[in-house]
Amino acid sequence: MKVKVLLLGSESECQRLRIYLRDDEISVVGIVSDENRVLEEISKTAADLILVTNTSPMSLRACQQIYLLRPRSVPVVLTQENDLDALQKIIETGVHYILPAQMEPAALISELKGIFTNEVNRILSLENSSASPSKSKVVLVFGTKGGIGKSTVAVNLAVKLAQRQNRVVILDYSFQFGCVGTMLGLSNRSTISELVQEQVSPNADLTRQFLALHSSGVSALLAPNSPEDGAAITARQAEQIISVLRVYYDYIIIDSAPVLNDITTVCLDCASVIVFITKCDIASLRNAKKGLAIVEALADSEKIKLVVCDDLNGQIRESDIARVLSRPIWQVIPHDYRAATEAVNLGKPVVESYPMSKLSKGLEQLALKIDGGNLMDLKGAKKNSLIYKYKRR
Repeated sequence: MKVKVLLLGSESECQRLRIYLRDDEISVVGIVSDENRVLEEISKTAADLILVTNTSPMSLRACQQIYLLRPRSVPVVLTQENDLDALQKIIETGVHYILPAQMEPAALISELKGIFTNEVNRILSLENSSASPSKSKVVLVFGTKGGIGKSTVAVNLAVKLAQRQNRVVILDYSFQFGCVGTMLGLSNRSTISELVQEQVSPNADLTRQFLALHSSGVSALLAPNSPEDGAAITARQAEQIISVLRVYYDYIIIDSAPVLNDITTVCLDCASVIVFITKCDIASLRNAKKGLAIVEALADSEKIKLVVCDDLNGQIRESDIARVLSRPIWQVIPHDYRAATEAVNLGKPVVESYPMSKLSKGLEQLALKIDGGNLMDLKGAKKNSLIYKYKRR
């Protein structure tokens, strides 16, 4: 099977690349100089890869449209840019592959073939998720009261999983008072409320149009701007959104409201892993014990992972919590009020703004447990990325 490549950029640059890409396994299916025509050309040519030769605002806008509206076609950006902030802007459009502009033809051909193979394997594995549900994981982050670190865990877990080269989307299912957008510094221009108003039964392509993109690579479906708008969202719609996004993402992280209702019940049913959050004070443990009893009645007990977001200061030991809740602690995430608060005020995940804090280290360990592997895997993630290759050349 030949890799079908569509070239986007100036006529002269694209003609140069056409000559470079002469290979038995690559077919250049067209050249587009007008960014407004790129979606039309993708539909005509069924291009696998779109090779973007510049990073003008119009070209980056085209990349975002490709990401949202033509998810089976993959934009690959060639750039001479080596400034991290500039590269971050490219990533925010949904681009996962950035290559140096001045590459030898053989190296460029090899990279494109590798990208194509990776994307084909990813899509095939996700489409087979009904037969192998572990291919796409739904992680529900749940707790029985507010202020226990639930949203902090959900947001930073999503970012850490994305750093491990996973495709990650986070759903803010705390419809009345969701704060995922605030924690990620994202504008709430498009939310789940507008999505379900647009289409009663959202499909994959429409849902992706309402996702906000974070610089870490995490996509986010944000909570409604007004608490009353959340009441109009049904459990069936919440379940439909989870279902259609499974094909495109390795991980779907759900930040749920701290209540047990029909939306939560649907999420419990869909979840591959339920991260049950509690603090270690007596009031929180009493609530957690009641909540766990209900969750265990609604979901497979093996899916439930108990996570304590607090410092174990000796007054209440880990063994005491496990005994009270009749469940072993899966992960302890140390409390760091200053780092968590300042991260929210900055609109940045704490794992990015305070990566060396004890809170970030605990969140890193949680991501490792969910995604598998070891510490070397996470430390090596950036070295395996194409952006890292670019910086090293």
